[in-house]
Amino acid sequence: MQHVQKGRSGRKDGAKTGAMESRDVVELDATDFGTIEQVVESWRKNLPNIDAGAFSVQLKLYQINLIASRIYNKIADDFSLSDVDVSVLMIIRRERPDRPVRPSDLWRLLHIGPSAITYRVDRLHELGLVERLPDENDRRALFLKLTPEGLKVVNEIVLRFNKTTAERLGAMVGYGGNISELERQLQFYLKAWSDVAE
Repeated sequence: MQHVQKGRSGRKDGAKTGAMESRDVVELDATDFGTIEQVVESWRKNLPNIDAGAFSVQLKLYQINLIASRIYNKIADDFSLSDVDVSVLMIIRRERPDRPVRPSDLWRLLHIGPSAITYRVDRLHELGLVERLPDENDRRALFLKLTPEGLKVVNEIVLRFNKTTAERLGAMVGYGGNISELERQLQFYLKAWSDVAE
């Protein structure tokens, strides 16, 4: 299953970015077909060789990501930004004194073409969130830096989403869950998937 935002770049800038970014994929909500348990059972009946336990974990993680992405996108939308815009701001925010962020860093980290990144940076610059600084050693190159307003906006987005995450963890405890145990198990699971990616 795959989840990518449905037309997130399609507000004021959709016509232009739609041609430059191949990010629009169908958003599939597993619970549209019943509870996750019902979905798993349906697949098990039609595909007897499926590992039902693994499929159940897969669907639950997918569903959490889907709901979290919707909330994240709504927070970004409150600032007239897309998820891609916020990703750009977050990358620029992580700059090091000895390694200023360049547009090429954004291409590499976000896997988006140079023309799309240029458009995003131009838009964020027009919004007063990003400034472009010339490289004293190369007049053709630029460094990117958040403006005070850009830093304020990205911090607010991160804090709002973090608050929601903390609230959901609190709700989990109310259902009988254990945050420390979840953190421990997720660390193991992340390591298992990281081993495959290496």
